[in-house]
Amino acid sequence: MGHTSFHSRADRRRSPVALIDVEHLSFAYDAVPVLDDVTLSVAPGEKLAILGGNGSGKTTLAQWIAGWLPRGTFKASQGSVTIEGRSWAELDAATRAGAAQFVGQVPMQQLSGFAFTVRDEIAFGAGNLGLPEPEIRERVQTATAMCNLGHLADRDPFSLSGGEQQRLSIAAAMAMRPRALVLDEPTGNFDPESRDALLAQMAKLPEELAIVWCDVTLGAAMAVAERFVLLDAGRIAYDGDATGLLTHPRTEQIFGLPAVAEAALLLQAQELWPEGTPISADPLKVAQVLRPMLAAAP
Repeated sequence: MGHTSFHSRADRRRSPVALIDVEHLSFAYDAVPVLDDVTLSVAPGEKLAILGGNGSGKTTLAQWIAGWLPRGTFKASQGSVTIEGRSWAELDAATRAGAAQFVGQVPMQQLSGFAFTVRDEIAFGAGNLGLPEPEIRERVQTATAMCNLGHLADRDPFSLSGGEQQRLSIAAAMAMRPRALVLDEPTGNFDPESRDALLAQMAKLPEELAIVWCDVTLGAAMAVAERFVLLDAGRIAYDGDATGLLTHPRTEQIFGLPAVAEAALLLQAQELWPEGTPISADPLKVAQVLRPMLAAAP
């Protein structure tokens, strides 16, 4: 995905045309602080990663962005989240479903349990909206193709592998036609092959879809996002591009600096890294930069 430039920290926190706005959000579970004065926005079509260690608040922030919070007694002590200027409470079920969809880190827990085939699982949410049958079929067909599930359409969802179930969860979410897809550690329990298969599918999702990828590791997020938010103890420590993230002092402390990024940073320090080329922790992107450099070496 292409590189997005940012002009200032204020610009990075507030997109000029926002789909989702988080305004000075503070939140606690049973008096335990989780989010502390968080402000950011997500623009239509933006590819954003929210990264942080365990306990950083990223899952809670993801749930606020996707409209899973507030609920019941779980309310913000300060601030708000709005969708094009409206709070989640103002939206009916169909409008909420079309605004954002949330996909968690355990695929099996996201299955409805009411569908006997992959095809029916993808149709389940759209069917609950009371849409006309032809539209449901069209949405299922589109989402099935988008997530490469056609060959599995007649399978029992619980018979699929973890990676296939995660693609199914995304397909079911996409059948709701959301403008934002929020994913919480979507490859956390995957082997490398399953992770790469999911990342390949992510690249095929519509460009106009905003993606919010939340993770405790850097590698997969680097392959998806163009903008990176580092969440540290419930506060935003950084908001910007990959180069700034990888050179931020808290990044190495929280994640450990990936070997590929470390190599790229060493090359940059020696003025061997191409000027203006973003540093990435994605091995494929680093290899693309290194390959011509090595070919030109004596």
